[in-house]
Amino acid sequence: MEKKLIFVCQNVDCRVRQAAEVMEKLQQEAGPDERMEVRSYMCFGACHEGPNVVVYPDKVWYAGVKPEDVAEIIASLRGGQPPGHPSTLERLDTIDPGLKAMIFQLLDAGLY
Repeated sequence: MEKKLIFVCQNVDCRVRQAAEVMEKLQQEAGPDERMEVRSYMCFGACHEGPNVVVYPDKVWYAGVKPEDVAEIIASLRGGQPPGHPSTLERLDTIDPGLKAMIFQLLDAGLY
């Protein structure tokens, strides 16, 4: 199984919106799980939608993530049913498909 990299934008706009807290909570919830690693990322270019969290190689992008969303994200990455309504994480999928494609191309090229 390929390791999942969980990137958390740490640019100013995302940090003002609790990106540091989201990253800390992701690290706590992921724990010592060797199947995933939480890393900071400089900027995904969707500052107005932040904090932004991108899961690679899954190519999943969560926008407007709050610390209280982290448990659902980690549960879904572990293959479990996230708590609450099954479509709860869909509300965090608000990024323009063109921007997603561009960022995923950069990640595919190893620019992280």
